[in-house]
Amino acid sequence: MKYGEREFTLQLRNRINKIEQELRDVTMKLEQIYTPLFQKQNLDLFVKFEVTNGDHFDEGYESVVIIFINDDIEGDMLDFYNVVVWKCSRTFLGIPLSKKIFGSKVIGELVGESLSDIKVELETHLDDFLELPD
Repeated sequence: MKYGEREFTLQLRNRINKIEQELRDVTMKLEQIYTPLFQKQNLDLFVKFEVTNGDHFDEGYESVVIIFINDDIEGDMLDFYNVVVWKCSRTFLGIPLSKKIFGSKVIGELVGESLSDIKVELETHLDDFLELPD
């Protein structure tokens, strides 16, 4: 769901904070559950919730759930998967900008899926990777 600057309210900030905190908890649980399963297959698993520095409504702010799978023996990256939770950026006519220009707008985009849908999506991705043939 996209939000314009005029919609950046305390209520939206609280909603983002709540979703982010719940996903922090989910990522910690997923990492605890799946890390031993991946280690049995000589794989390193990293499931993290990352946030860029700054305020939720500052351009460049982004919160994301990251899954990174690495070959434990050879050190090769095997998989990278992410789900963007909240991203705040500056645009002009729908085109992302890195600098402020006259007429540009700051917009925020919040994940449209429910927490349970995101959790199922992450679990499905991890389960599918474990089932891949060697």
